[in-house]
Amino acid sequence: MTARPRQVLPVVLLLVAAAWLGAAPERVTVTLLATTDLHGNLLPVDYYRNASAPRGLSKVATLIGQVRAAQPHVLLLDCGDTIQGTPLAYYFARKDTRQPNPTVALMNALGYDAMAVGNHEFNFGLEVLWKAKREAKFPWLAANIRQKYAKGSFAYFPPYIVREVGGVRVGIVGFITPGVPRWEVPAHYRGYQFEQIVDAARRVIPEVRRQADLVVVLAHSGLGRDPQTGQPQADGIPGENAVWDLAEQVPGMDVILFGHSHQELPEKIANGVLLAQARNWGQSLARADVELERGHDGRWRVAAKRSTTLPVTEALAEDPAIRALALPFHEATERYLDSPVARSAKDLDGRTARYEDHPLVDLIHQVQLHYGRADVSLATMFFPGVRIAAGPVTVRQLAALYIYENTLYTVEMTGAQLREALERAASFFPAWPAPTGQPLRLPGYNADAAEGISYTMDLRQPVGQRIRDLRYGAQPLDPARKLRVAINSYRYSGGGQYKVYGGLPVLYRSPREVRELLIEYVTRTGTIPTAANGNWRLEPREAFEAILREVQRREEQHAVGAPSR
Repeated sequence: MTARPRQVLPVVLLLVAAAWLGAAPERVTVTLLATTDLHGNLLPVDYYRNASAPRGLSKVATLIGQVRAAQPHVLLLDCGDTIQGTPLAYYFARKDTRQPNPTVALMNALGYDAMAVGNHEFNFGLEVLWKAKREAKFPWLAANIRQKYAKGSFAYFPPYIVREVGGVRVGIVGFITPGVPRWEVPAHYRGYQFEQIVDAARRVIPEVRRQADLVVVLAHSGLGRDPQTGQPQADGIPGENAVWDLAEQVPGMDVILFGHSHQELPEKIANGVLLAQARNWGQSLARADVELERGHDGRWRVAAKRSTTLPVTEALAEDPAIRALALPFHEATERYLDSPVARSAKDLDGRTARYEDHPLVDLIHQVQLHYGRADVSLATMFFPGVRIAAGPVTVRQLAALYIYENTLYTVEMTGAQLREALERAASFFPAWPAPTGQPLRLPGYNADAAEGISYTMDLRQPVGQRIRDLRYGAQPLDPARKLRVAINSYRYSGGGQYKVYGGLPVLYRSPREVRELLIEYVTRTGTIPTAANGNWRLEPREAFEAILREVQRREEQHAVGAPSR
């Protein structure tokens, strides 16, 4: 009788299976690092004040290096508004276009993995945007842009990518705030249409979820809610700041890294989604650590996640290699900014220029009236931190006076429409008398002032009825009278919710930025105005004085900074 062979294999398999079932599950941590709203800040420099500042990609690079040295699985990401914002960014977008885009060059050197497109990427027009995008060694993502450009072309923005990191498939989706058509002239976004973020996400996120173990969103869009209370915050444009709504309304996301609003949020959980926002201008780096666990079915699942922001400080050293790469761009910018163009007979600063007729805003008016061949000009003080000392005036000081890439428009308006625009400007001012115990609401850069007419803004009156004694020349302004009115492209496109400009006849459109016209005009005249002509004023006097006191109080608390838009 032949002996039957021993059945060893099933026993071995049972032992292996038992050991496998009892073993600890496989775990991996994916670390996400994110910058946002860099706005061309490469080195720790404030170009407008000609001083050092705790900001910039060369310092952020040190933080990135520290994390990479400690963590094996790192993705480096950006949330948009990257290639515009400093005189350096402007100089290499307009003055020396032969060089590579400086911000992109540094991001390439740092090994960025992806970037969401920001609204300010469109400021210089499509040729500049496309050049920077072609030079980037990382994808620019925008899932809520519908586009006529073919996939794979230099003009096409992919909605998402999937990267494998530490064996984990990471889906990275980009979104841009949909307000671009309200801020840009049509030529700057030709071929692109901007969808509401939540609507696009409902279509795209399920597609990404099927392909990825971890879904990460890069959103160039603010939170849209008070981070403590969750109460909605007023948007200038519907859907402009949609991150909280995105987390609440669209399932399937694990992490949202975001920007646009120039605020900082180290960590927030909304509907189970981890949210984090770095500070603008390279003032901090957002870090999210996501722990994943592989189950018995072989699939990765998120076991834990947390985030924080790593601050950029004066004491933080710059990365020497990144600084060396940025230095030639910086030195060329400094030579440009130090070019003398005129003289000032006395010291001037912009601290009160939003609240009274001011010679520095009058200078902008002079330029707009001259080049726009206009009867009336509307303009504002964008950066109250501008300072001009008596003596030589340089390009640096004029760049600080006009920090945005707006172009000049001249439109035809009736007297009634002009009054409507002034009432919109007056609506940004506080009511008088002010509520007891509350700080005054100070107007920002949306509160335009006018030249070419005279008027009084009476804060004792209700919004919509504050403009008094409106005159053109010596006579009350006829509501039916037609006038040539100079404004900037941001206003013409609807910036600041000035609805009155929509559809107005365009009589003149400059292809050059107002800043360039300003530099040319001052270079030719050789001087700048040092006294305002007093064509408008706030009433009552007590309100004006209270506003100045509030300005002083805020200055004592923190330095004036350039605004976000």
